[in-house]
Amino acid sequence: MPIGLYRVNGLSMSPGLAPGDYVVTLKRWKSRYRIGDIVVAQHPHFGRIIKRIRRIQPDGMLWLEGTHPDSTSTDKMGLMRRERIQGRVIRSISQSTM
Repeated sequence: MPIGLYRVNGLSMSPGLAPGDYVVTLKRWKSRYRIGDIVVAQHPHFGRIIKRIRRIQPDGMLWLEGTHPDSTSTDKMGLMRRERIQGRVIRSISQSTM
C-alpha cells in the first residue's frame, strides 16, 4: 500500500485545503473510490491535482471537482481515468498548525 505526501498548491480545494497545506494519501491496488473522496491525480495537461470525486460514470471514469468557486471544472479538464489516481486523501496537515 503506497503512501504519498503532497503539498497543496492553489485554491482549488479551499477553504478545507489551503496552499501550503499537506495531504497524506493511500493507494490500494484494488481501491474502490467513492463519491465524496478527495483524491490526488495526475492530469495529462494540468499536472498533479487534488479534487473531490463528484460522480462516477458507469464506465468507471471519475468526475472531479474542487470546492472553490474558481476551481477548474471537469467540463474543462475532462473526466479522469481511475489509473491516473495517485491515492485517496486520508489525512491533511494544515500549514497553520505546523
